[in-house]
Amino acid sequence: MEGPMAITRNEAAAALSDIETTQRRGMTLRGYRLGGPILMLWSLIWATGYLTMGLAPPELWLPVWLALDVVGVAGALLLARAGRPEAAGAPPGMTWRLLGGSLSMMVFALSVFWVMKPTDPAAAMAFPGLLIGVIYAVVGFWAAPRYALIGGLMFGLTLVGYYLFQPWLPFWMAAASGALFLSGVWLWRR
Repeated sequence: MEGPMAITRNEAAAALSDIETTQRRGMTLRGYRLGGPILMLWSLIWATGYLTMGLAPPELWLPVWLALDVVGVAGALLLARAGRPEAAGAPPGMTWRLLGGSLSMMVFALSVFWVMKPTDPAAAMAFPGLLIGVIYAVVGFWAAPRYALIGGLMFGLTLVGYYLFQPWLPFWMAAASGALFLSGVWLWRR
């Protein structure tokens, strides 16, 4: 009869590290499934907002975007709560963090417009795409790598539209929101 199997300290540490890596990867994948529908929702919000910018007079842009942002934040909160963020490994209070982060971004974007007072409508149209692109990229570099790809895509599509399709930029951005929708499907289905 053999005695108990001995495991070295290094083997135990390696096993615990593997378990932690697997748990972290599982939480990231559950987070992607939670974030996918939210990204799909925001892509529809963006398509509506940018189509409004292409078709409606400029004095309607701000009220329409504010209303769409309220719908987007409320919808994202509902989707996040329905997706049970705690089960996806999110820390307690994540819904409030999502709300606080969303409101902070909205206040920041509005403040930039009020302080900088862009006179070029194309610059005002490009700013949200650049802002969201860099935010997704930072989230991707810190926590969820797929968001870095999505952020880079959004940033790149915004620059392409700004420099190559400026006369049609609102329609370009509305069409580019389709890439956000597909990115949401990619997160959700994987």
